[in-house]
Amino acid sequence: MVKMVETEVECCKIISEDIENASVIEGSPELGLIGNIVGWLLVEELKMKEIGHIESKYFPPLAVLYRGVAIHPFRIYSVDELVLFLSDFVVPPNVTYDMTNAIVDWMERNNSKEIITLNSIAVRQKTNGVAGAANSPEGLKRLGDLELPILPFGNINGLSGTLLTRSISRDITGSCLFAEVLNQYPDPRAAASVVDVLNRMLDIEVNPEPLLKEAEEIESRLKELANAVKSEGESPAYI
Repeated sequence: MVKMVETEVECCKIISEDIENASVIEGSPELGLIGNIVGWLLVEELKMKEIGHIESKYFPPLAVLYRGVAIHPFRIYSVDELVLFLSDFVVPPNVTYDMTNAIVDWMERNNSKEIITLNSIAVRQKTNGVAGAANSPEGLKRLGDLELPILPFGNINGLSGTLLTRSISRDITGSCLFAEVLNQYPDPRAAASVVDVLNRMLDIEVNPEPLLKEAEEIESRLKELANAVKSEGESPAYI
């Protein structure tokens, strides 16, 4: 029987297996749902195993259905030397600080190699590029070696940003990948761009094609909707 270890702080608790020497990815649904979309693709494509979850009385009253089965809304997955913290809801601000400490405690105990957080940046015109930021000069060099543009200024919201700063005190290398999005709606095409970068960063092989197909379907439906609205808005001609 696998031993489950608890990491508890004031307002939340991690219940999971210990996985040592892993790279850790955090995915939560910020703007464009990039972290959530990428996270689910990693779970499916890499056949990741659920090794635990995070619970808190401050979480929204929510269960997630996966193939008809109710699962925890904030789960932890693992495969080989990769761990994924995946949330299906936006973590409340009053929980973020303590939860970040719990995650960093978990990482320190397991000698995790690094933390990679996934986020997005709103742009007026997309190039489907990915930008980066890091919590150390070494992290910046790694992103530079991948030829990623670096965001020199700005704010990183939510769990993603707090993890970057809290991991500094534990000497854990952290980086953040920013996908380009136009608005708050799910953007699988932007998420596919992040997957391409993760493949190079972590030497994994995740096929982004399902996301590109989903993006084409969404774009097709939006085009049909726009045409329908345009047609309905045209004034009838009278003789």
